[in-house]
Amino acid sequence: MRLKSIAFIDIEVEPNSGKILDMGGIKTDGSSFHSSSIADFRQFFQGAEFICGHNIINHDLKYLRKAGVTLEYGDHDILDTLFLSPLLFPAKPYHALVKDDKLQTQEINNPLNDSIKAKDLFFDEVAAFQRLDSELKQILALLLQTTGEFGGLFKYLGIDERPADVERLIAKRFHGKICERADLSTIIEDYPIELAYCLALINTGHQYSITPPWVTKNYPNVKRTMHLLCGKPCLQGCTYCNTALDINKGLKEFFGFDSYRKYDDEPLQERAAQAAIDNKSILAIFPTGGGKSVTFQVPALMQGKNIRGLTVVISPLQSLMKDQVDNLEKLGIIDAVTINGLLDPIERAKSIERVADGSASILYIAPESLRSNTVERLLLGRNVVRFVIDEAHCLSSWGQDFRVDYLYIADFIKLLQERKNLEEGIPVSCFTATAKPKVVEDICQYFKDNLSLDLEIFHANAARSNLRYDVFEMQNEEEKYNEVRRLLLEKNCPTIIYVSRTKKAYDLADRLTADGFEAKPYHGKMDKDEKSQNQDAFINGEVQVIVATSAFGMGVDKKDVGMVIHYEISDSLENYVQEAGRAGRDENITADCYILFNDDDLSKHFNLLNQTKITIQEINQVWKAVKELTRVRAKVSQSALEIANKAGWSEGIVNIETRVRTAISALETAGYLKRSNNSPRVFANSINTNNAAEAILRVNASHRFDEKQKMQAARVISSLFTHKNTKESVEDAKVTRVDYLADVLGMEKKEAIRIVNLLRLEKIIGDDNDLTAFISKEANSNRSLRILESYQKIEEYLLTMFTNEPKTYNIKELNELGHEWGCKEITPDKIMAILNIWEIMHWITKRVKDPSNEHMEVCCHYSPSDFREKLLQSHGLAQFIVDYLYSKSEKANGDSHSEGKPETSGVVFSEIEILEEYERSIKLFNQQITFDEIENALFYLSKINSIKIDGGFMVIYSPITIERLERDNRKRYKNDDYLKFSQFYESKMQQIHIVGEYCRKMIEDYKAALAFVDDYFRLNYNSFINKYFKGSRQNELKRNITPAKFKQLFGTLSPTQLKIINDKESKYIVVAAGPGSGKTRILVHKLASLLLMEDVKQEQLLMVTFSRSAATEFKKRLLKLIGGAANYVDIKTFHSYCFDLLGRVGTLEKSDQIVKETVVRIANGEVEASRITKTVLVIDEAQDMDADEFALIQTLMEKNEDMRVIAVGDDDQNIYEFRGSDSKYLKQLIEKEGAVMYELVENYRSKSNLVDFSNQFLESIPQRLKRTPILAVDRDNGSIKLVRYRGSNLVTPLVNDVLAAELMGSTCILTKTNEEALQITGLLLKEGVQAKLIQSSEGFNLYNLLEIRFFLNRLTLVEGSYTIYAEVWNQAKRELKERFRGSSNYELTTNLIKDFEALNPKSKYKSDLEILIRESKMEDFTGDSMETIYVSTMHKAKGREFDNVYLMLDQFSLSSDEAKRLLYVAMTRAKANLTIHYNGNYLRNISTRGLQSVTDAANYLPPSQLAMQLSHKDVWLDYFDSRQHMVSQLNCGDVLTFDGETCFNAKGVAVLKVSKLFKEKIEPIIRKNYLPHSAKVRFMVYWQKEDSDQEIIIVLPEIYFERAAESGGSVSLKLPRGRGC
Repeated sequence: MRLKSIAFIDIEVEPNSGKILDMGGIKTDGSSFHSSSIADFRQFFQGAEFICGHNIINHDLKYLRKAGVTLEYGDHDILDTLFLSPLLFPAKPYHALVKDDKLQTQEINNPLNDSIKAKDLFFDEVAAFQRLDSELKQILALLLQTTGEFGGLFKYLGIDERPADVERLIAKRFHGKICERADLSTIIEDYPIELAYCLALINTGHQYSITPPWVTKNYPNVKRTMHLLCGKPCLQGCTYCNTALDINKGLKEFFGFDSYRKYDDEPLQERAAQAAIDNKSILAIFPTGGGKSVTFQVPALMQGKNIRGLTVVISPLQSLMKDQVDNLEKLGIIDAVTINGLLDPIERAKSIERVADGSASILYIAPESLRSNTVERLLLGRNVVRFVIDEAHCLSSWGQDFRVDYLYIADFIKLLQERKNLEEGIPVSCFTATAKPKVVEDICQYFKDNLSLDLEIFHANAARSNLRYDVFEMQNEEEKYNEVRRLLLEKNCPTIIYVSRTKKAYDLADRLTADGFEAKPYHGKMDKDEKSQNQDAFINGEVQVIVATSAFGMGVDKKDVGMVIHYEISDSLENYVQEAGRAGRDENITADCYILFNDDDLSKHFNLLNQTKITIQEINQVWKAVKELTRVRAKVSQSALEIANKAGWSEGIVNIETRVRTAISALETAGYLKRSNNSPRVFANSINTNNAAEAILRVNASHRFDEKQKMQAARVISSLFTHKNTKESVEDAKVTRVDYLADVLGMEKKEAIRIVNLLRLEKIIGDDNDLTAFISKEANSNRSLRILESYQKIEEYLLTMFTNEPKTYNIKELNELGHEWGCKEITPDKIMAILNIWEIMHWITKRVKDPSNEHMEVCCHYSPSDFREKLLQSHGLAQFIVDYLYSKSEKANGDSHSEGKPETSGVVFSEIEILEEYERSIKLFNQQITFDEIENALFYLSKINSIKIDGGFMVIYSPITIERLERDNRKRYKNDDYLKFSQFYESKMQQIHIVGEYCRKMIEDYKAALAFVDDYFRLNYNSFINKYFKGSRQNELKRNITPAKFKQLFGTLSPTQLKIINDKESKYIVVAAGPGSGKTRILVHKLASLLLMEDVKQEQLLMVTFSRSAATEFKKRLLKLIGGAANYVDIKTFHSYCFDLLGRVGTLEKSDQIVKETVVRIANGEVEASRITKTVLVIDEAQDMDADEFALIQTLMEKNEDMRVIAVGDDDQNIYEFRGSDSKYLKQLIEKEGAVMYELVENYRSKSNLVDFSNQFLESIPQRLKRTPILAVDRDNGSIKLVRYRGSNLVTPLVNDVLAAELMGSTCILTKTNEEALQITGLLLKEGVQAKLIQSSEGFNLYNLLEIRFFLNRLTLVEGSYTIYAEVWNQAKRELKERFRGSSNYELTTNLIKDFEALNPKSKYKSDLEILIRESKMEDFTGDSMETIYVSTMHKAKGREFDNVYLMLDQFSLSSDEAKRLLYVAMTRAKANLTIHYNGNYLRNISTRGLQSVTDAANYLPPSQLAMQLSHKDVWLDYFDSRQHMVSQLNCGDVLTFDGETCFNAKGVAVLKVSKLFKEKIEPIIRKNYLPHSAKVRFMVYWQKEDSDQEIIIVLPEIYFERAAESGGSVSLKLPRGRGC
């Protein structure tokens, strides 16, 4: 044959403009051309009969025509090696010069070289055609000789086949290789090219040869054609179909089984497998151990063999995927791979390679992997024949494990079909072990709505005839354990014991092993080697017992398990049936399934559900964060932790990253944003060498690469040159992404980035500005630099605090010391951010020591000098980067700034750029840097929010790329959007109730329990509920709590109280609670309800009170009610909460302006969002708020748009107007915020007539909130006595009255002033009555009280620890008792200790105790002894109650509403008996049952004794300096003598002198005929003079004055002996 003249050509173009950059060519005579001259190129064509090139039809000719080059060639004069290659080299190994659609090369684009390669390839293709048998040549010619893509080949070869019966030729040539009844005539007419490609592939007979991705993309009907030829079984049967498409033969071939499993004699498994072969979409509900895997694996393996198809299996469990692949390999089936996070980079790369080259026909991936660019690219390149969705119930919000990432599956399939140009959809197979009718309906509807697929359902009965079930009711843990031992001894068979917590798996396995039962633990989070060892030991019979969480058993095939024990019940019947079904897989044995049931196990499931659910409020918090992040740019890449931080979430939240991703998926599903594929934006393109060899030589000569990096760089270079082609599209650019390079080369992404950067640094590949920094500016200044400098100062301070030894630090104390050190902008969150960064840098190790995150153990890895050097280097580089980027930003954006307003400006850069600029400045900084150091510096700057970085290196920190779609800032995630979640959580809650009901039924009636289970899976859900939960029992299903627990917690509440508990919808609630109405009780129960039943996370609940004692009482009651979860709830005073927000150690002395300052700082953005992000705020005694406190509430409401507020208070008890309190703020919540108001008017405290009396008095107070009178629950009457005096000096007759009374129960005397209370206390004590004044520690902090300080000083700590050891704590208590048991303040001190112990039952931190002491008032720890008469002012008595109350109202005026409310508070303290001594007329018109009114006309003298309590100002402080020895021998309560100037101890030695001020103060008293008589040590406190470093102990006494005897007609005090009880 004459060698015909061919011009082989190639051109290089600029992709964006289409401009021709270079051209090359070679002819068959050897003449060549290489130039950019179009005129010369035209000349080169002269004389050529044909022109040839690789992708010449769709690329070269298109751009030549665009450039005006007219070619006088017809379609059949053009030869394109691209189209010929898969036709003539269809089998592995493919032609060495071709990879997919590109010519393989190790050189940079050179049109002449590529023309030569095209020439070599073409003649190889001609030779390959000539080697074909004559029949196949004829078939190909008949199919292709008239097509534009292939006609040139046949013209060149001189082949011109006359019309023939090509259908008959194909049928004969491929007999037994294709279906005999395939509609060949239609295929020949419609798809001749597709048919030719398919026949070429079938002809190879090689299972793992596949059609190149570019063919399937450009000829999408190749897939359909292949299916019609080899994948669709004919009804009548034929030689091919009866062999290749027979599912029974497939089962035998791959698994060795003769037949499929039947369910109730129904061949459902076989039918489902056949449906898959028939290309149908199916839903199979097969029980655990029922052969789900085989059902999809047989068709997948058959389709992989017959049509080179890939089946993609989506499963939620990575460990299960690995098990499935391993199990197939044990059978010799190597066609399956998995790509998941458990693989190392080499394993991952091998899996990717096998999918890409066709040697894998089953791919297991997690739904999250559908976001991967690598996975997307892989699937685009393969003939994906089916998606298998395992655990398909995850698609339904009514399933037991709804997962929002499953909802992306249909979107991905749709995207894949569009990108592949498929006319027919890809079928799906859905599998689940158990599914209710509603779940089945949801799954089918999902695929119908999203992909127009109709699912054929195969539903097997979940019942297993060889399983016996039983439930034993257990009372406690020990009973359970003993039962387990009994069963193990009795049964002596392979046993799975299921527990719900990973720790329990270890503990129970260890205990059983210690008792002689060889047992191994197993859980999903276990190290994979340990997990495999334990699983294998059980499967191989080396151990007989495995103690596992629900993660065990999926994919595990152990047929002889004779017993499954649920140590703790599953959270749904679905899961229970699956787990129990792992027993008795050998149908010839009978296995036992036991549940050790305790109602508290259900409570654990409810608690876990509450902790793990994502609420609508949390999704809105993430949406708010997204809106803030996208304020400047619509598309951002942020790590989950960064988004969480922006949303105001604490980093300590369990599974925080999963929660963020779930919220993002929810927002994506609702259309608020679009989440792009996970990938770093780092590209390795712009190759600057002529060939790979040159590039590798330069790498080997470079000092920048170590030996390992040189090897890796060579692999990267080879990959880049392999994929480099001038004809690449935008899509093809993905192969130069560093994530794709890392995946296919089996490298860690971080290492791939480092290699790419080193190649850039060596100029082997071009630099690419793949990073964007957002610089913060304000008023023409570099705000980013100011932020950096602030953090650097904090780091310098922290360096002075930490050592090489582990030591525990209180974060608030660190913060406060930092302020003193000069770090004005230090906060606890900034400290934590720095510690986190240092730990990531491996500079320190740290460990959180308590649930509040307030204590942190820190240990430095370097000496102080080395650490300082590291910090200096880090700070220098960080400052250089900020300065450089700021300068670059200024040049790019000009000097325009918004006056005074912070703004963010983006600037693009690369790490190479930073490194080179830094090295140019080497004389200034005198050091060199590495990429690691640059990345660390950028990471540091990003974490401290100095600059925000988008782009490549952030792949190291797992970014989520988000594009915001909803631009309306007012738009919020709504209940309608949340519907699927709410359905799922409602369903999940009901499933826990239902499994509990099953247990109860099984205990009572075995057959009824089995019918219950059968109905659950068979009946319509509503029918099932109506059948088994009749009437009011359906309300039980709506509660996130067991019926028994609900009864325990809320069963005794009143209807009104229950209304408050059940109100889960009102955003704002005001509870107007009358005295004695159980306010504390309802609040504690509401807190319990919020935590247990209302989706509120512990960390997002805040309660504020007005006293430390109230906060302590609430915390103690909540702990008692719900257990340890209460430890994580913030219950604080307003002041304590504000101190926490500002990171300070609070004291009463510093509290005056703290609330106001906090409000300002929150408004200025100086308080971290994580500290103020709350979903519920509860306010106790809300009527007592002042303007600052209400401003704090309003600020929190503004910062938390969805926050619910529950304010409890009583405007009738607002008695602190003198400090700014006003109930108008409580009313404002109702009037302006629309709060729902509940009235609590049932009085559980007082007798009926006492309530009636106070109600009548209340009528004199106008404009009250409550409209309903207070109602007494106790219908009995008490005693009310009114003693009205015409004169004054009521102390004497009141004391006489008390002494004469026969008192039962607790008693308190209430007065208007402290002085009156003091006189009464003194007189009672003088008469030998056990009396105690409820007093304040005014003028000093409790921390300085001698008894308190003594106890603190005994709490010695081990070096580096803040925790108090139990023996140290107990010894300190013993020493306190021994030293101070006679002290009048011993009871106060022990009460404080008891409170602290109640709040901290386990770990006790000394710093926590010190904070409690500093923030507390003395009256917080007054006891409640029945033997003691307490004396108090009316103000201090608020919140207390006593059986007997005496009121002394001497000259008491009711001229103001505040005074009326004060009296109302005082009289409502009485439970049974109320006595009022007064000298006014304001009570005369009140009448009620049992009221005794007495008028006393006598004139009373002032009391015979006066008492005065001295403060610091009243004693000569410096005098104590010389008296310390004498003072140290005193105890509080010791009696002293007093001569008017000096106090003497019992030995007559002077111990204190009064001040000049006090002497002046007592002169009027002495003139009234009162003489100094005695004194008593009231307090002993530490005091430090301003200019001294030393503390001394001072004495603050009580001094008594006796009235000298006088004559006159006045009645004197009659003091009878004893108390007269």
